[in-house]
Amino acid sequence: MSSKKRIGFLAVVSALIIVIGYLIANQSQSKSPQAVVSPISSPTTSPEPKLRSISIVSSGDILLHERLWAQAKADGVDGNWDFYPQLADLEPEISSADLALCHLETPLAELGVDYQGYPTFNAPPQITEAIIKLGFDMCGTASNHSLDQGFSGLTRTIETLERAGIPHTGTATSQAGASQPLVMDVQTANGAVKVGILSYTYGFNGFERDADKLWSANLIDPFAIIAEAKLARSQGAEIVIAKMHWGDEYTNKTNEFQTSVAQELADSGQIDLIDGSHSHSVQPMTQIGNTWIAYSHGNFVAAHREPTTIKSEGLVTRWEFVESASGGFKLSCVKEVPTLIRDDRPVRVIDVNKALQTGEYFGETKNRLEQAKVRTDETVRALGFTQFCN
Repeated sequence: MSSKKRIGFLAVVSALIIVIGYLIANQSQSKSPQAVVSPISSPTTSPEPKLRSISIVSSGDILLHERLWAQAKADGVDGNWDFYPQLADLEPEISSADLALCHLETPLAELGVDYQGYPTFNAPPQITEAIIKLGFDMCGTASNHSLDQGFSGLTRTIETLERAGIPHTGTATSQAGASQPLVMDVQTANGAVKVGILSYTYGFNGFERDADKLWSANLIDPFAIIAEAKLARSQGAEIVIAKMHWGDEYTNKTNEFQTSVAQELADSGQIDLIDGSHSHSVQPMTQIGNTWIAYSHGNFVAAHREPTTIKSEGLVTRWEFVESASGGFKLSCVKEVPTLIRDDRPVRVIDVNKALQTGEYFGETKNRLEQAKVRTDETVRALGFTQFCN
């Protein structure tokens, strides 16, 4: 082959190689996956937060007369006194609440030392074991008996509660402690709720606070109560409860002092619930504005030795609050639990509704339980309150 022909041949081959390579490249690209263009995604919306609800149970005075000590001794084992069996019938109601409030009316003694009953109490400290076992989460301590054993007794009571791990409010061992409101983080199904709890009393049965310790026990003063409520809210409290020890003893009606103070507290817009005690008898429930009031729960446990009178009848309340979409908590409804203290041995505090439903009367009669229910129902509704849970 001549050199010219050879050159022409190579040129043709080279051209063919270029064309074939181009075709192969195009074919490979046509078989490759097409690029996927993602649509512009819209911003994801966060799920609506679940609204919280909280159940708050309250009850009347824990007033430890000698007869209750004797029953605790009888119910105990190996010489240890046990107050729980007297109160156990109410445990399901108390322990099932998100927050359960007790009112400890009497100062506490040292274990085995100088127990005293009425009129200047120095009560057995074993009651703290029952308070915990029942499911109470805190105790108010401001009462007309707060100073029965002076500042030393007040201090001993607080130290006893703190050793038992029971939060408290209403009395204090220092000015610094008195200046801090009790704000509790209450765990609920949909998150914690901060609840501020205050405790105040109308007086101290003639005893006086030490002049340099006026902060040691809270006297009812609407200005001071509202100021403490505001402080609690500034520390995050979403619900504020004022435990008020007030009213005329042994009557199922409110007095002017109660109604005027309640009005002033309600007008402040700082108090959601007024939780009353002291009268040793049930008093009405009502609403003023956005404030809900139980003027008195009567006794949780006591031994006035009048088994047929209103002194033996009490009230446990269960308040259901729900969070509103716009913020804050509103009352949904209240459950009313009438109670009866059995005076005969064994002393027992009876859930009246449950007893009438189950037929377990703890030695009482059906007629007496029905009487307690009717009187309590009529009393709590005397001011027209109707927002009870179904």
